[in-house]
Amino acid sequence: MALSLVSAARWALQFPKTALLASRLFLDTRVSPLLKLAAAIAAVVVVSPVDLLGDFPIVGQIDDIALLMLLVTLFVKLCPANIVREHQSATGSDPASGSWRPPSEPGQIKNVTPPR
Repeated sequence: MALSLVSAARWALQFPKTALLASRLFLDTRVSPLLKLAAAIAAVVVVSPVDLLGDFPIVGQIDDIALLMLLVTLFVKLCPANIVREHQSATGSDPASGSWRPPSEPGQIKNVTPPR
């Protein structure tokens, strides 16, 4: 599957919500500690001053940021689906589709205005 410029931009714009989702999953005790450890080690390797992978010419440190974004997205995709769905409702993100929309059914939308 080729990555188009539009889908890459959509993924980048969705990333802050994905990062929030990943942080909630990282703090959830139901997510495997081994998965959390692997993600933490990979993140340390990417951001460490000893650049094991090296920088690509022209883009410099942007490749490190892109690797961290991929790592966060992969962490979310490897977490159990039922736990991810539970946290998605709180963060309003859906990293799998990249096209989150607000709920359309009336029962899903809560009225937060005070009664008169």
